[in-house]
Amino acid sequence: MPVQPNQYTLKGGGITVTYTTSNFLGQPFLSYDDGATTKDFFGSAIRVVDTGIGALVTVTTFMTIDTGGTEFSVLLPFIDLADNSKTQQFDTDGIITSFKGPDSFPRTGVSQTYDFICMEGTARHVVFAFRPLAAKAS
Repeated sequence: MPVQPNQYTLKGGGITVTYTTSNFLGQPFLSYDDGATTKDFFGSAIRVVDTGIGALVTVTTFMTIDTGGTEFSVLLPFIDLADNSKTQQFDTDGIITSFKGPDSFPRTGVSQTYDFICMEGTARHVVFAFRPLAAKAS
């Protein structure tokens, strides 16, 4: 019976990303490293939109209150694994979006620009082992 992957590792354009759909705490986790900056995101800091062509996963990598910032997004294709022990290689695109803030100049014109990055990925299913807490001695 096919298994859905829950962890994706992607590399390309000097960027390495690991995205886990649900970690041992039950929430999504994404690690982003562009060679200059390493950031970890979890929970609601990771935005996922299911589209007809896959899941678009987005995190805000830099933000100011006045001049804008940047986001990183990756499009994850639909993948079925044969079983928990299998992995699947795939190619996709990462997208760095630079956006203007309210104090950016010029104030008119295009507010977002996109840099597309070819990425190679590996999808896998990870099983998290839970260790019960020791009972408190009375």
